[in-house]
Amino acid sequence: AIERANMKDYEGAIDYFTRIIELNSKDTISYFDRAMMKENCHDYKGAIEDYTRGIAIDSNNVDNYFLRGIVKNSIKDYKGAIIDFNKTVELEPANADGYYFRGIAKSELQLYKDAIIDYTKAIEKRTNHAEAYSMRGWTKHQLKEYSAALVDYKKGIECDSTYVDVYYNSSRTKLKLNDLMGALKDIDNAIKLNPIFADYYLLRAELKLSVKRDDSACADYRTYKTLGGERKIAIRCE
Repeated sequence: AIERANMKDYEGAIDYFTRIIELNSKDTISYFDRAMMKENCHDYKGAIEDYTRGIAIDSNNVDNYFLRGIVKNSIKDYKGAIIDFNKTVELEPANADGYYFRGIAKSELQLYKDAIIDYTKAIEKRTNHAEAYSMRGWTKHQLKEYSAALVDYKKGIECDSTYVDVYYNSSRTKLKLNDLMGALKDIDNAIKLNPIFADYYLLRAELKLSVKRDDSACADYRTYKTLGGERKIAIRCE
């Protein structure tokens, strides 16, 4: 099963983990590993079922709650995810990512102030948590606290200058503050780090339109379309 997983033959790995479980129905590790393989196959319902089986056998295994919560976030079951992350931090109070992902679920439910509390806890547990700084900044953006958001983005970049989302979020916030050149600099950095994400090119095209760089904006828009983007912008690009 492990060899199959290492080869990224996830369905083959699932078959072998299933054989192990047939031999020992109390093997929590195989349920856990099979759940991860099912995630890789986008069988989220099956993954949740396996994490749940693992919890039924060992209710104190924090990893099952944590990863089940992440799967629930991915299928937009944010309320269910919060329940799992509550258990995660109850069992492991120092788990920074438990707070971080609970914050994401709360952000998606527009519980912005509660989400900020969770991102702050994640940062307290891991002071270099660039993702938590970025998401706390973006949540402040949702509350129109733009200047405070920029402080968090700056700290996130200091923690990890290769974390691409923080530049993207910073660019969108600077746009709100009409700092167009600052926003362009940030989205340039995002594209350097991830040159195949369509939305980055759309934002840069829109920014370039704002500073009258129409030809360059069209080039970015064409790249956006090539990468699968479907939104329109307020300019005709041949």
